Amino acid sequence: MKHIADVRFSGVDKHSHDNEIPVRLCNYTDVYKNNEINAEMALMQATATPSEISRLTLQAGDVIITKDSETPEDIAIPAWVPESLPGVVCAYHLGLLRPDLNQLKGEFLFYAIGSSQVAEQLHVLATGVTRYALSKHDVKNAVIPLPPIEEQKSICTWIKNESGPLDDAIRSASEEIKLILEYRDRLIADVVTGQIDVRDWLPGPDDVVAEEDLAALVGSEDIEADGEEDDGEE
Repeated sequence: MKHIADVRFSGVDKHSHDNEIPVRLCNYTDVYKNNEINAEMALMQATATPSEISRLTLQAGDVIITKDSETPEDIAIPAWVPESLPGVVCAYHLGLLRPDLNQLKGEFLFYAIGSSQVAEQLHVLATGVTRYALSKHDVKNAVIPLPPIEEQKSICTWIKNESGPLDDAIRSASEEIKLILEYRDRLIADVVTGQIDVRDWLPGPDDVVAEEDLAALVGSEDIEADGEEDDGEE
């Protein structure tokens, strides 16, 4: 990595100080929960010093990784920056990788770090007991594939085309789950506040779980109604 990307670790915290410059922070959760960091995201307001701003402002092609976590599996989770983001600074617990764009496409670096081969390297290198961390040395010495730049572009295009329908399906399912949860919460609130009267409610056929269905879930030996031992017959 050290031959094709500049590795920078951040120490910018979430606090605002009067003697510093206002910025927006790209935090740990922003990287952990998103593949891309962009201007439309609701990023936290904070402050940073001029040197921190100069060193850690996000530029097009940057890749950000989590460098600290409670488990090794959450180490080196990547997100990439498609476009430069003036005023947005990489926050602490994160590492910023700035590739040499003549050799390495930022989007390809994002996919490479997310691959099982590279991720496993970094998981193994993370040290700790109750909390794990990567050192800058470990990141610099990680080994990644480096095909020609045009091949990198072709690989990125193929991945986007193939994963697009899956991403759309995930997005649609997530929206449906969100709506169902909102409906459930509203239903509970309406019942608790008396807007829906359930005093005369009785379970219908669809509300009763058949014994055979329950047996499939918990095991038939757990619901023997008569207390006798199972005779081996289904």
